[in-house]
Amino acid sequence: MQAFPMNPDRLEAPLELLDDAGSAWQLQKMRVDLRAVRRLMKDRASIVVLGESGGTCPRLVAEDERPMLWDKVKDGYKGPGGSRTAGRYLAHEFRADADRRRLYLEEHC
Repeated sequence: MQAFPMNPDRLEAPLELLDDAGSAWQLQKMRVDLRAVRRLMKDRASIVVLGESGGTCPRLVAEDERPMLWDKVKDGYKGPGGSRTAGRYLAHEFRADADRRRLYLEEHC
């Protein structure tokens, strides 16, 4: 999967994410509300990507890893609806088409 030169929150739109299959995912929404993050993480049809190292090194999140990751995100989300302004996570939604969604979680140290 494509790595970003800096975290997606600091890049200007239009922003595109290329996956390993060569599919292009377009940034749909930056700084997604925590309620939408929860919904997308629980939706098995949605792909969840964790951008480690400040959001620059993406990796797919396995289905069985999502509940544990959600526990961390809900308590440390710095985007809309989050409980901390200095949280560790921020999320963005990418789409390949109307039905295919990808949640991109930036993880900051």
